[in-house]
Amino acid sequence: MPCPPSELAAIDWYWKKICGVPLLVRNIINLQRAGLDSLLIYDNVDGAELYKRLCEEKRISIKLKWITDVSEVIKSAENNPVLVVNGNALYTRQEIEVGINSMVSNSETTLQYFERESIEETLNQITLGNEIPLTQPVGGQESRTAFLPGEKGRRLRQPQDFPAQHEHLLKGSGLSNDSFMDRTVTRFFSRQFTRIFLQTPLSPNMITLLSLVIGLISAACFFQGTYENSIMGAGLLLLSAWIDCTDGEIARLKFMESKIGGKLDILCDNLVHFAVFFAIGMGLYQFTGQSIYKILGALAVLGSLISFLFMSSTIIDEKEKASSNVSGAKNKNNLSDKLANRDFTYFLFLMALIGRMDIFICVTAIGSNLFAGYLVYSRFVITSADQLKG
Repeated sequence: MPCPPSELAAIDWYWKKICGVPLLVRNIINLQRAGLDSLLIYDNVDGAELYKRLCEEKRISIKLKWITDVSEVIKSAENNPVLVVNGNALYTRQEIEVGINSMVSNSETTLQYFERESIEETLNQITLGNEIPLTQPVGGQESRTAFLPGEKGRRLRQPQDFPAQHEHLLKGSGLSNDSFMDRTVTRFFSRQFTRIFLQTPLSPNMITLLSLVIGLISAACFFQGTYENSIMGAGLLLLSAWIDCTDGEIARLKFMESKIGGKLDILCDNLVHFAVFFAIGMGLYQFTGQSIYKILGALAVLGSLISFLFMSSTIIDEKEKASSNVSGAKNKNNLSDKLANRDFTYFLFLMALIGRMDIFICVTAIGSNLFAGYLVYSRFVITSADQLKG
């Protein structure tokens, strides 16, 4: 670990939070998630308090060894592949995985290789913040000793770099399968809420429940059936959708993802959708006296429910894959993405503005049941035909 700026103690530098997680903890968790099972932390300053806090960190399961004598580093590294990382750089899991794979295959990468005999000098240069000369792997021992310097834009040299890295992580907290509206509009608003929630002790699951409550209040507004209440309901539904994005952003930024959280998120999303579709149908019925709107509302709920029952587990799996690829290329949207899509809230808001909620409920009733019918057909008819061919 390089020495922090002269005016700061090691604990104040390495335990300074970026998006709610201390710098040192963030890097260790990403190393852990990249597949490493042991980590040597070389620190030539007093890091006793840092090590104590790391031992109390429940999210860290990797085997840690705190070393202050470089000779111990050399001894521990004997006959083992060595990947050195810079404690002053912010790493992603994907970046570390690429580095590990490059060491195994000796492929060309950003890794900087050095001889085992120069470990002491190399570590001293890193702790001083100096650049390490780039060499190419030759094979044997040299190919198994490498330094991953980290991207230049993610290296921290002064306290002002922390807010910049905070913003960088925040902008990259979306999903690789986000729709166009998610990337251009929804994420813009959700990140404003994420900035606020990062300053609070609220967990992602608490934020999910907050989104649910706002969504149900939105449904109560639609149930009234008036133009004013429809506008209010549509606005609250947008707010619910923006906050619904926030729970996932917080979970990814603070390493709090969980299967239970994913299931709760999908369940709450669909409860809001069911309630809103039913309420719109009932609201239109109360406002116009036409029973057809009750039927359309019920059909919209039925189609959405069938789709949810068929696709809920797939949606959770796809979200996990998209979450692990947040910094990668955008994934092609599939059926599960369409079901989990929030873009309909903008169409609903437009229909509320022009006073045509009848159009929305008609489109939703027809569209949701066509989609549900396709899912049923795909599950039973196409699958059965494939089995017969097999």
